[in-house]
Amino acid sequence: MSKKLVKREITDAVDILLDGVGVLEQGDIQDIEIDLLKAYHDHAFTLYTGKRLEDMVDSVKENGILNPIIVLKKEDGAYEILSGHNRVNAARIAKIKSIPCIIKENLSEEEAYTYVIETNLMQRSFSDLLPTEKALVLKVRYEKIASQGKRNDLQKEINNLDRGIIEKESKAEDKTNSRKSLGKEYHLSGASIARYLRLNELSDSWKKEIDNEKIGLTMAVDLSYLSKEIQEYLYQQSEELELTLKPSDAKTLHLMNRQEELNQEIVATYLLNLKKPKMKEYQSIKLSQNIYQKFFQDETKEDVETIIEKALEIYFKEYTGQ
Repeated sequence: MSKKLVKREITDAVDILLDGVGVLEQGDIQDIEIDLLKAYHDHAFTLYTGKRLEDMVDSVKENGILNPIIVLKKEDGAYEILSGHNRVNAARIAKIKSIPCIIKENLSEEEAYTYVIETNLMQRSFSDLLPTEKALVLKVRYEKIASQGKRNDLQKEINNLDRGIIEKESKAEDKTNSRKSLGKEYHLSGASIARYLRLNELSDSWKKEIDNEKIGLTMAVDLSYLSKEIQEYLYQQSEELELTLKPSDAKTLHLMNRQEELNQEIVATYLLNLKKPKMKEYQSIKLSQNIYQKFFQDETKEDVETIIEKALEIYFKEYTGQ
C-alpha cells in the first residue's frame, strides 16, 4: 500500500552535491517490511547510542516513523538504506514491522553515496562527527572539487604532507580553489584538510583507535602511509605484545617505509626491540669524603674498586640471593 506525500517537502541530497538545493517531487511513499531493509554497503557513520537512541526508540513507539526514509531498490528485491539508518535501528528495537520509504532506482554509486553523506550532515553538525566520519565527508567534497578541475592547491598540500612539509597559510592570500572552498565550509586549514583526507587510508583497527581517542591525528596520519595489510599486522602484534605505540614510533615506521616498503618481518623486529627491557644508563657515583676516610687510607684507585666490587658481591649474594 502507498500513500501520497501531500505537504512535506523532502530535501534531495543529490541536488545539494550539485551546488543547488532542490525538492523531491511529490509522489508515493511505500511501506516496506523492515526485514527487507539493509544498511548501505559502505555506511561508515556511527549509529546513535545511549540516551539519544533511547529517546528515538520512545518516539518511534509513541508516534511511529514520522519522516520516511530513503532507500535504493536492489535487483534481489531488497532495499539498501540511503537515509534513515538510525530510524530503522530504533524501529527494530521498537518491534516495528514496516517503515514508510521513498524508493530510489537506477542511481549511480556516486549518487547513492551522496545521499548517505549529505543526509548524515543534515542531521549532525560536522564538528560532531568522529574523525573518520569527517575524513569521509571531506573525501566526497574533495572528489567533487577534483572532478571540476580545482584541486591543484589541495593536492600540493597532500603531497607536502607526504614529505613532512607543512606550509603556513597567509590569511591575506586569496585562494579561489579547493583549499579555500573546503576550508571556508568546514573552518579548516589546508593542512588540516590534507591530514583528515589521509584518515581514509587507515585500516579498520586504527580507524577505531582514532575515533575512540586512543591515538591522535598526527600519529594516525603517519600510520596511514603504511599499507593496510601492514597496519593491521602492526595493530595485532602490538596487542599481542601488550605494547602501546607512541607517536614517535608511528613517525619512525613512516620514515622507514619511505626508505623501504615495510613487511611483517621488519615490523616484528621493530616491535620486539621495543619490548626488550632497556639497559639502565651508566651513572658515575662518587664516595663521600666521610665514607672514604672511614674504610680506606692508602689504597690505590684500583684497590678501592676491587674492594667495592667484592663487597657488593657478598652483599647481593647474602641479601638478595643473586
